[in-house]
This record gives sequence, C-alpha cells and structure tokens, in this order.
Amino acid sequence: MKLTINREQLLRPLSIVSAVVERRQTLPILSNVHLLVKDRTLFFTATDLEVEVTASTHLTEAVGNVDITVPARKLVDICKAAPQDCQISFDLTDEKVIVRAGRARFTLASMDAAEYPQLAVGDGNLELMVANKEIRALLNQTHFAMAQQDVRYYLNGLLFDLESGKLTIVGTEGHRLALATLPVDFVGEQRCLIIPRKTVLEMIRILDDSENPVKLSFGTDHFIFDVNDVVFRSKVIDGKFPEYQRVIPSNLANTMYCDRRELKDVVARVSILANEKYRAVRFNITNGQLSIAANNQENEEAVEELEVSYEGEPLEIGFNASYFVDVLNAIETDRVIIEFGDSNSSCLIYGYEGDTSRYVIMPMRL
Repeated sequence: MKLTINREQLLRPLSIVSAVVERRQTLPILSNVHLLVKDRTLFFTATDLEVEVTASTHLTEAVGNVDITVPARKLVDICKAAPQDCQISFDLTDEKVIVRAGRARFTLASMDAAEYPQLAVGDGNLELMVANKEIRALLNQTHFAMAQQDVRYYLNGLLFDLESGKLTIVGTEGHRLALATLPVDFVGEQRCLIIPRKTVLEMIRILDDSENPVKLSFGTDHFIFDVNDVVFRSKVIDGKFPEYQRVIPSNLANTMYCDRRELKDVVARVSILANEKYRAVRFNITNGQLSIAANNQENEEAVEELEVSYEGEPLEIGFNASYFVDVLNAIETDRVIIEFGDSNSSCLIYGYEGDTSRYVIMPMRL
C-alpha cells in the first residue's frame, strides 16, 4: 500500500477529525485516526465513542487498498511541521506506517483498522436543511449558557427543539438561560434532542458564515450534521431538559432601553473591583439614569453611570457581571431592551429590532 497526497490537502480534514481525539483514552485505538480510500476519495475518521467525525478529500489518482489507523496527534504534528506544498506519502509495512514528508521519514505504530470502533446510530431521522451561517449564529447566541461538568448532566449541552416551522436552541446552567429561534422549512412531529457540549463546540469550529447548506438529522438517540465534506455523528444526552418556556418571564413592569456596547463596557469596567468569586454588580435604575456599582472584600468600590431610557419604578438589583457581558456579546443589535420585575425577579434581555434571541438572568442578593 502506498498513498501520496499534498500537505495542504491532507492537513485540513486531518485537523478537523483529530480535534475529537482525547489525550487520555480507555482504548488505545481511540488515539488513532482511521484512513480509508474508496472510489478515489480519502476518508478520515476519528471517534471517542460519544461522537464520530468523518472528513474526506478527493484524490486525483487511483491508489491501491488503503485501510489503516495511525496516531492522530502525531500525524497532525508531522503535517504541520512539514514544508508547505510538499508531498506526503504513506507506506504500510509490518504493522508500521512509514510517513515521508520532504526529506524526513517517520515510522509510526499502526493498529488493525478492522478493530476501529464505529459509532452506532439508530433510525428515525428527521432531516432539515439550513445555511451554515444560520445555524452557526444560533449556536453563537446560546452556547455560552451551557453548563460544564454539572451533576445535572442534561444541562451539559444545548436543547435542539424542532417543530413545524421553527428550530429553537436553548442553553441554561440554572442561573441564566439563552434561547434563539430560526424559522425553518419543516413540517412534522416535534423532536427535542439535547446535544452534548463537545458536539456543540465542534459544530461552531467547523461551520462558517457562508450560505452553503448544512443537513441536520434528528434521530431518536443521535444527531448528525453534514457540511462541506464533513459528517459529524453524535450521541445525545438522555435526560429531561427544563421546561424553558416557563422560565422566560412575561408582563414585566419595568423596561430599560440602552446602547448595547456602552452598557457592556460599563459593566466590564465596574466589575474590575467586584468580588472575584461572585462577580456581583449592582444596578440602580431611575428615570433616565443607570448607576452600576461593585465592591469587594477589601472595601474597594467602583461606580459608573450612563444615560438610558427607562419606564417603570426606581429599582435596585444585583447581577453576575460575567453573565451580563456574555449576553451583551451575543446580541448583535446596537440597542438592547431589558425588562425587570422587582429586585428578586429574573430579567429578560433581547435586541431592539429583529432579534429572535431571548436571555434570562437571575438576580443576586445584594
């Protein structure tokens, strides 16, 4: 077996699939990437048994039987270190793979490709076509609210709620919630899947801001997205996501309108002197004026004021500064609307015009 391919043609798909390979594996073969040639197409596959990604590239010349596994990270490092535009060749001999790049030669250990595990996926797919930039925008608007290594495992991902006419993506870790909705050309039964955090972050990395189509497949126990010669398969989190519709407050009595960037900058500046553990800032709102303050255990204090439009009763309420900055970074409109109840109620944040995302932040005790 011999395979020769250009460095640049090899590096892109290899980098995509190797990202799912964990540094510590229970099975040694999971540290490898599977290379398979079929019909003049070279397929790269990597898995951690929870997610599986396959990327492909077309070969200009026919080659013989290629079905090998090689250490993923070592092969990526070899390709990155190789001279630009050089040819990289692979030779398989006696359970070793000899990789040649320019004048360099590397002998890598291989493992039997027949032993490489495949991610089992069930039936019952519902398919949906959306543009790269549309699904990427929804993920960027919501992914920061996911939990990370929470014992409530169903929060360690995003909810994809597909129903006739729309796709809603929701993330929450219990103290904040992010929701974004996309109108879609879909008619059928509702299906809700909790997509794991790792899959979400890989989707954001792979997707771009183009109009190129992405095929999303919603199975009963799995999720697949297919884009730009990359197929990503993932198990889903088996659990019950919170009823997010009940979390979003309505009929709030107090409403503030302000410049998004100005508010974000003020919160970020004031939070410099906030308590490092709790990151609390205090909002004091009156008609036309918002005062934001923070203090810490050293009795240091920061205060800054900005002009706003406000309809409602004077209000003093505390929030986690980092949560507010995350939300204001996710919103794309120049102005934002923030609705408040009282000092013990969650607030609702959204863009001023044409924004389909909604954000809920719980208050902190002052």
